[in-house]
Amino acid sequence: MPLAAPVPWLAHHPRDWRAGTLDVAGLTAAAAELAAQPGFEGAVRHFADCWQQGYDATPVLRSVMRNNARYVLLLACLWLDHQRDPAQPEVSITPSRVLEFYERLDRRLIEGGVSRIKTILAHARAADLLRPSAGLGDARLRPLEPTPLLRRAMGGYVLGFLRGISPTLPLPVTPAFMVGTPGFVPELFTYRMLPLLHERFSINQGLPALTWITNREKGYPMLLALLRTLQTQPDGRVQVYGVPQAIAERVGISRGTARNFLQAALENAWLAPVGEHDWHLQPAFHAEVMQWMGREFLWMHTLAVAAWRVSVGEPKASPSAPTPAPR
Repeated sequence: MPLAAPVPWLAHHPRDWRAGTLDVAGLTAAAAELAAQPGFEGAVRHFADCWQQGYDATPVLRSVMRNNARYVLLLACLWLDHQRDPAQPEVSITPSRVLEFYERLDRRLIEGGVSRIKTILAHARAADLLRPSAGLGDARLRPLEPTPLLRRAMGGYVLGFLRGISPTLPLPVTPAFMVGTPGFVPELFTYRMLPLLHERFSINQGLPALTWITNREKGYPMLLALLRTLQTQPDGRVQVYGVPQAIAERVGISRGTARNFLQAALENAWLAPVGEHDWHLQPAFHAEVMQWMGREFLWMHTLAVAAWRVSVGEPKASPSAPTPAPR
């Protein structure tokens, strides 16, 4: 029997994702309701710190997971390894399978092209995140597989994320126990891939500022570096504090890159200066940021709990649509 949908805004369990599973309006409304709860601003500050700790847990992530395109392609590699073709179980990842995955996506979701994907894969190999497969498959396919370093890195990243949301949305067990459960991390990332493949949905949909930020090199860590100081003032305006040098040191970028990010935020009317390093979030941008954070919390919590319960032995529904066979 198929597993039950875990929340009202999903029509099916994430393992059985298909077109029409996600109610975007329902997710948007749930995210807005969560973001409006008292104390959510403090939850965002806590999340920003925990997310950064997870990101820093394996230093190689700083150079490899620089933006949305690299993040999604690393997830795709874990997904391809987790969802191997039953006809060729020894084959995990091949460049052609990664490219076919990318071709199934709406290109507007991930900026770049074939050459960029090849560059990301080469960088991941150089960083010891991917390696030639130890299996006996056809060497002409140039099969790759995740390394233990990639698995540790993504586990650390998930751990930081779950620690960030757990005070607001309780988990069935501790984040460390969840991440340590065999099969949990790749099952979770499978659930994060399927909405892209079946519905061309990512949580920045309808959020143009966040789409720009997450596609920019180190854009999301820079935003979180500001949000860790998020504070509503007595007059109702929302303020953050950010020194380019401090942002650069926290995120692992140049001071000029941090300065350019802040300048772009000013030019796009996302921020308004208060003092030399104090900024007000403009109301429209603040609303978009809080919708994003509400989605971040709900999306990860829902998929993580569903993946953990499958990993610890709930009856599994029929597997997701098969991945394309390697060529």
